[in-house]
Amino acid sequence: MLMAFRQAALASAAALLFAGSPAAAECVVGSAPLFDPFAPYKGAGAIVHKDSGFVFPATIAGFQRECEMTTDFTGNNFEIGYRREVEDHPISIKIVIVHLEQLKAEDHYQIIKPDVMSHYSSAATVSEGDYFISGRPDIPAYQGIFDGDRDGVPWHFSLTAMDYGYWDARLVASYPQEIDAAAQTAIMELIAAFQWQTPTAAGAEVARP
Repeated sequence: MLMAFRQAALASAAALLFAGSPAAAECVVGSAPLFDPFAPYKGAGAIVHKDSGFVFPATIAGFQRECEMTTDFTGNNFEIGYRREVEDHPISIKIVIVHLEQLKAEDHYQIIKPDVMSHYSSAATVSEGDYFISGRPDIPAYQGIFDGDRDGVPWHFSLTAMDYGYWDARLVASYPQEIDAAAQTAIMELIAAFQWQTPTAAGAEVARP
């Protein structure tokens, strides 16, 4: 019975995760100015996901927010992108905040992994397993790192799933293999800049202590 429940939960979650397509979703660049003198990260143009309270600044750790992409208009599935140029090569980041029932970070990861890998030819898993977020031992996470080709160019990409409780999150990063070391440093800077946030069901955010 437990296995049947888990399979049903996975199927339900997969339906939610793939219910919308970013290509078909409305893309809104920028937002109304938002400023809070006691929270500098809420600069002009920051976007706040109202259901979780998660803040997405227009620029952060050298990354520029691309646009807002909402794949589920109930507010339970929110996607946003960031981009940064390093040595004239792009680093692309997609962050999703999603409400999932009864799923661990590894389950979330396993649902999304095939879709992430399908965007590259000759995709192969380099490593995968539990992931420790520095300074946040309270957030269970699971990560996979992959190699693949895009238009004949070797790429690295990764998928990280995080379990905040009511909300789950995932981060997909991709960049040309040529800038691997610099890209990894940039991505860690981005994660560090976001790691103090905790999305909550009540819509209130929890800042870094």
